[in-house]
Amino acid sequence: MKKTLILLVILTVCSFFAYSQRKIELQPHKPVSMQVRLLDEAKTDDNFVMNLPLTLTLVDNNVLFVMVGNDTALSYGQTVWMFSQEMSLTELLKNDLNVKVPKTFEKQYPTLNPVLVKQRNMRMFRNFDDGYDIVKKNAKPIFLEIITLPSNNQMRFSLQFYVAKPNNLSNLLGTKCKPVDIEIEIK
Repeated sequence: MKKTLILLVILTVCSFFAYSQRKIELQPHKPVSMQVRLLDEAKTDDNFVMNLPLTLTLVDNNVLFVMVGNDTALSYGQTVWMFSQEMSLTELLKNDLNVKVPKTFEKQYPTLNPVLVKQRNMRMFRNFDDGYDIVKKNAKPIFLEIITLPSNNQMRFSLQFYVAKPNNLSNLLGTKCKPVDIEIEIK
């Protein structure tokens, strides 16, 4: 019984790891599409928010092009938010009057993190015009520059997303998702 329980725990941890990290092979100019699960960072159980399509293309040896979303609307009118660099929630609320946040979100996340979680080997190649971009029903691009490629041609990076729901005439930004880990191997 004890061995069965230990095996069950190991399988559960492995399946969680498989959901939170994706490993893909990339060849220059050949797009690879995938679905990632966005999970609410604040919840421990029932934390699934939505599936998000991503398409990755290695444009040349040092630019990775990521399309977030596709040509259909996201589920339940939700929108995915991405930030070029760290931004205070106060600054976002001042600049965009169509954004509202619950008090719990405001207390928990006074600072919004950039879409590319701190990375030594990569950086944003091109920032978003207003410091952030919103995915509704059309895919939005992220351009990442690979600064140094490890000798084994494998690298890991994480993407940070936020999710908002429609609320009357505004967007209710209320979910910070766990970072999505992606491992690429360049062929």
